[in-house]
Amino acid sequence: MIQSTVKNAQQLIQPWTHWFLYGDSGSGKTLAASTFPRPVFLVPQNEGSITSLRGRDVPYYEIVDMGSALVSGRGGMLRVLDELEAMYAEDPNTFPYDTVVVESLSHYCDLVTEELTGGGIRPMDQFRWGQLSSHLRTIQVRLRRLDVHAVFTSLARTTTADDGTVIGDAMIPGQSSIKLPAACDVIGYCEVTTSKNNPVHRIHFRRHKHFIARSRFDGLPATIDNFSFQQVETLLQVAPSV
Repeated sequence: MIQSTVKNAQQLIQPWTHWFLYGDSGSGKTLAASTFPRPVFLVPQNEGSITSLRGRDVPYYEIVDMGSALVSGRGGMLRVLDELEAMYAEDPNTFPYDTVVVESLSHYCDLVTEELTGGGIRPMDQFRWGQLSSHLRTIQVRLRRLDVHAVFTSLARTTTADDGTVIGDAMIPGQSSIKLPAACDVIGYCEVTTSKNNPVHRIHFRRHKHFIARSRFDGLPATIDNFSFQQVETLLQVAPSV
């Protein structure tokens, strides 16, 4: 008799979550990501968001391209993932991070594009766009294999369709602007507003105007001002909706 190995959704425990936060520069994406437990940041060298965390005890890698050697915390994205995976494989119980933050995919895609085109010498043709898309999927898949929270951040953009419809999404090339966020548990659109002359960083977890936002967790509110992970940690223990 063949014994079934099929899985049952009732057995799922999801303590680790994947988040996609996007919005304009200064909208609070990096600050929100820094509130996650024991984070390590992967920051593209052509993006200065880490300066907003100056003075805080936040470890980070400086990402210069896809695959160059890692030296003193500076190197290629794939080599950084190699190091994180090796540390995790050595002993998951002593792995020093609970969260991996991939900062500004918008700027990182620029780095990858520059690398693939040899600094603009070669055309960014269909094959190279495919390489970029595959590389982004690889990052997300490899982080899924670690018991950590993952937070991806990106700039936002708006485009206008031929029929005049305004569409707001992440500033990432091609279908990755849809597929990468869609594979996350939470998509949050970030904006900064002013209340009594003080800035308020607001994250929308439901569609806001023409910007996509959603959550697989029913308990997550539609908006949160001045977000911190502690505000939502208990809400994430509720079974996610399908």
